[in-house]
Amino acid sequence: MKLRDEATSEPSDERAPWVERETLVEASPEEVWEALTDEDRLEEWLAPEVELDPTEGGEIAVRDGDEERSGRVETLEENERFAFTWSRPGEGESFVEFTIEALPGGSRVTVVETPIRSAATNTAAGPTAIAAGGWTSRLARLHRSLRFALVA
Repeated sequence: MKLRDEATSEPSDERAPWVERETLVEASPEEVWEALTDEDRLEEWLAPEVELDPTEGGEIAVRDGDEERSGRVETLEENERFAFTWSRPGEGESFVEFTIEALPGGSRVTVVETPIRSAATNTAAGPTAIAAGGWTSRLARLHRSLRFALVA
């Protein structure tokens, strides 16, 4: 497994901080897609409890102990791109985008989380070092999940 670690935090008002992570997996884009869009598969690597309506405009809810995030599915491009917004109660919203790139012998999975600036408060949800580390560990779990997935 290879994890590329890019975390950038821009303090200026013109650009919001963002987090980008990627991993290379020995799985087809179809297998990765299933791991990103199937509730049972998401519970293997994203969080212990996940509810997902995998349609544009559908809801997503992610619970891990006391941590809860909910949002809406924004984009579904089968085997290529999955994007949603999510937020914790009382906090700003962020946009999360997964892209899948087919490679010889596997796929590159990239996740980018970008805060959405709120016009009402003129603030953005800011991924911190903890959020950056969260995606690193989540992608490591995704990698393991794909590596040890049961074949029907």
